[in-house]
Formats: sequence, structure tokens, C-alpha cells
Amino acid sequence: MRLALSCPALLFMLIAPLWVHAETIELKPVSTADGTFEPIKGEGVKGTKLADGKYSPYIYFVAPRPLPAFNGPIYIELTFCDLGRGPLSLQYNAKTAKDDYHTADVAFGRTLADSGAVRTAVFELKDADFRRAQNGETDLRIGHDDQAVPLHILKATYSTTPTPLFVERSTKGWVAPYKGPTRNDIDAKTLTGKVLCGYQGWFRCPGDDSERGWVHWSRNGQRIAPNTLTFEMWPDLTEFTETEKFLTHNFTLPDGTPAQLFSSANQKTVDRHFDWMVKYGIDGVLVQRFVGETRDPVEAARVLGYARRAANRTGRTFAVEYDMSGVRGPQLLTRIKQDWNWLVNEMKITEDSRYLHHNGKPVLAIFGFYPDRFDAKIAHEIIDFFQEPGKTQAVLIGGCPWQWRSEKNPEWARAFRRLDVMKPWNVGNTMNTGGKRGASTRTWEGDLADTRKNGRELMPVIYPGFSWDNLQRLPAGRSNIPRRGGEFLWEQFVAAKKMGMNMAFVAMFDEVDEGTAIFKVSNNPPKEARFVTLDGLPSDWYLRLVGEGTRLLRGERPLVEAIPIKP
Repeated sequence: MRLALSCPALLFMLIAPLWVHAETIELKPVSTADGTFEPIKGEGVKGTKLADGKYSPYIYFVAPRPLPAFNGPIYIELTFCDLGRGPLSLQYNAKTAKDDYHTADVAFGRTLADSGAVRTAVFELKDADFRRAQNGETDLRIGHDDQAVPLHILKATYSTTPTPLFVERSTKGWVAPYKGPTRNDIDAKTLTGKVLCGYQGWFRCPGDDSERGWVHWSRNGQRIAPNTLTFEMWPDLTEFTETEKFLTHNFTLPDGTPAQLFSSANQKTVDRHFDWMVKYGIDGVLVQRFVGETRDPVEAARVLGYARRAANRTGRTFAVEYDMSGVRGPQLLTRIKQDWNWLVNEMKITEDSRYLHHNGKPVLAIFGFYPDRFDAKIAHEIIDFFQEPGKTQAVLIGGCPWQWRSEKNPEWARAFRRLDVMKPWNVGNTMNTGGKRGASTRTWEGDLADTRKNGRELMPVIYPGFSWDNLQRLPAGRSNIPRRGGEFLWEQFVAAKKMGMNMAFVAMFDEVDEGTAIFKVSNNPPKEARFVTLDGLPSDWYLRLVGEGTRLLRGERPLVEAIPIKP
């Protein structure tokens, strides 16, 4: 739950199932020193207000005696009322060097989101001693930095074995190969006839499982406000469950209800997006994987794992797309090789039946083959690696500049023509025809001829419009490329069909940062800031148009210049 409901109302509903564990023992709170509290009948304890107007920074606990015998880690589960912002901390008596205030080694669910809901955090204490060496002869303390609100702890227990919640949060199940039921609605053995959407999956919120804060919603991970926004379109969360929504606090919808956002670090939300793909006839996605974030490959693969599961459940197809932005020089090849080997050998991603293949090999897209970013030698080394026969070989889709055919550097020109599938990035490239601003498709015919001449293929980039005023801190409307009610998007599908193209990439499924999202966005966003809307068109309008465009490219509907469906 992320709504600001009262903690007492949710207490029984949320915590009753969590303590069914044979070896859990309840910890006793102790009001002492800098951790004074008042007991709340049936609702645990709440920190007291101090003379300076702030609340006690800690609440101390003691384990009841006699202690059960244990040699390994201790697991603490903490049920609390989510008030304030920032992380909860746990410090305990440790054996090592008789550390009286040792910080918990592992923690999940501890980031406060100020939702007012009852939540549970779980900690692993690898070196616990519990010798009552903290203030008031206690064994551990819970703290937080936001002393403007009280710590409100409903219950704390410990166990000598991993609790079900700890197992759930620590196993990172998205890494393991998918073994559930699978549908095969979309042929995953070929790129031909496919329209794939880019899936960023990079949105995070305080209180979600990633605990990274307002990622890709705000410049400030701990705070979201009109002056911190980095996105252009407010998502339509009408269909979302409460467990998928996160309060923003500083934004209100026109009907007076608190405005909420979603996190991509949620299997339910990724499932919902794939359900939309099924409903509107979208084949699948290229899941974006940012090379700069692969130092922790497991966490970086969270949304990829969620997408794998959703693709199997819905019969969609998926593949990985590396984004090389922000990583330069020789480390690019090293990072990509290491990560792709991990994905192939540990996550076994290319063995999944829903992973997209083409000409008998797995598909891999890489965005960022730009001559102003690195030397052509590195580009050739990257291409060499993926063309080498073996387990890591792939059909390489290369994201490059739209003007790639005019490249003067001979080695870069040769590198472009070694890519198996060209995907020139066309977002922002426009032309005026008949007094209307549309996406430029003038280079497509030449691109198609060049790729076919060299035994390669072309995947044009189609986009619905554009805007990044909030991201770039520009005056309202400065960067906007109007969608023209969907005509901007449809014209590109028509052009691709007329040229005989048999595949396309739609930028993007969920990219509200640059205003290219085709998923459901709101026409009634909060009034506290400026957002781009769909000008009153239904929130699913662009999902419907991409579905129609897919059928057009596949020859499943006749070619018509005008949008063939009504809002």
C-alpha cells in the first residue's frame, strides 16, 4: 500500500501474515537516552517530541533472555508506519572488535516514502552478539534522519533463520531462467514483420523494491517537486492497483486527489504494460540496458527479468538493447563483453523461448555507434565480438546517426555497413510538407537501398512526437514537436510501407522523459507544473495506432494515407 491511510486501519491486514514463522521472537522496545517513545495502544511505539521540536532519532530494542543458540546471521523484521523520508538505519551489537553500534549488513524495504502506510523492512545481521551494550543496556536501535516526524514502530522480531520475506527479497528471482507457462502468440524466430518498441523501464520511486528514490522522475532522488521534474507526460494510472502507485506529495490531480506515479521495479507494472501490448497488437520490446549501470548486473537486470516473465505469460517477444551513452573509450568493449557473457551464461537470457532470434541467432541491439563518441577501432572490435561464432554470437542491430550514409571517416563508414541491421536514430529529425511538420523520412529510401546492397537490413525508427522542456529546463513549448493527433506517427508507418520495409522500431513505449511515450498518459495531469497531454484523445490512442501500424507493415490491413481508426 502506498496511499496515506491510517496505520491502525491497516495494521491487522498487513502484518498478520508476516509473523507466521516458527523461530521468530519479538523484540522489546526500551525508552531510553536519545530513543524515548510513548506506547500507542495496539499500535506499537512512537518517538516523543523533544525540547527542540524534533522527534527522538532512535528507538532501542532488547532481545528477551534466554537467547536461542545461533552461530550464523540474525534476521530482523520491522513493521513500521511509513512517515518521513530517507532510509531507516539499524545498528546492533557485533562480535567483531566488540562493535557496539555496527550497521546492519543487508537491508530491504527500509526507504521511507512518507506514504503513511504500514510497511515491513527486513535486515540481516551477520555478526550479532546481543550483549546489551547500547544505551539502556539494549541490543540494537532503529533510527532515521527525518526528525520532523516521529518514528512509529509497530513490531520488531528476530529469527535465527532467514524469514520468508528476507528470502523473497534477497534471492533476486528475476535472474533465474523462467520456468513457468509460456505462450507463443508472436513468432520469436524472426525480425521480419516485427514492430518493436523501446522499453526504458528506468522509473523508480521511494519505497519500491529498488530503494533508489525518484529515478527518472526527478533530479533529486529524495524529493519530487515542480522545479525538480525531468519528465514531460504524466502517466495514466487509472488501471493500476494501489500496490503499484506511489504518492508524490507535491502534486494534486485536477479532481483534488493526490497525484501518484509508478515504479518500473514492480513485476505487476511490467505485466500491465505487456498486457497492453497484447490488447493492442504490439509484438514486443527491446529492453534498454545501460552499459553505465552494469557494474551491478543483477540489479540492472531487474526489469529485464520482469520483462522476460511477462513476455512468456503474454506470448510477446523481447530482446536486449544496450545503450552506450555516457561510457567512452576502451572500457566500452570490456563492459559490454563482461555483461553479455553474464546475461548469456548466468541469466541464460538468449535461451528463453520468447527471446527474439533472427537467421538462427539471438538478436541484440546496441545504441550509440556515433563517430563523435569513440574511435572507429572500438566500433569494429564491438562488432567483431558479436560476429565471432559461438555462444555469444548475435544478430547486431546498430543504433547510429540518421545521416550515417554521409560519414566521411572511411573506417566508421565501413563499421556502419558491418552491422547486421541498421537502426538510424531519427527522433527529432523533421521536415515540412504542405505546411505541416512531420518526421523526416527522406533518408529512408537511400538507407534501404544501401543496406540491401550490402546484404544487411534496415529497421527505421518511428516516433509519435517529442518534448523535453522539463528535462532540459527549457521554456514551455520550446522543444515540442507536436503529435498532430497521431498523424505525425501514422505518416511514418505509411512511408515505411510504401518503401517496402518489413520491420520497424517505435521510440518509445514508456519514454515520458522526452515525450515520445506511446503508453497511456493523462490528459488531466497535475496543475503544479507544465505537462504535455494527448490534447483530449483517449489515453490508449497511440497504443492503438502502433497496433494498426504493425498490421499495416505486415500487410494485414490496406494502405491508406489517413489514420484508419477513430478515437
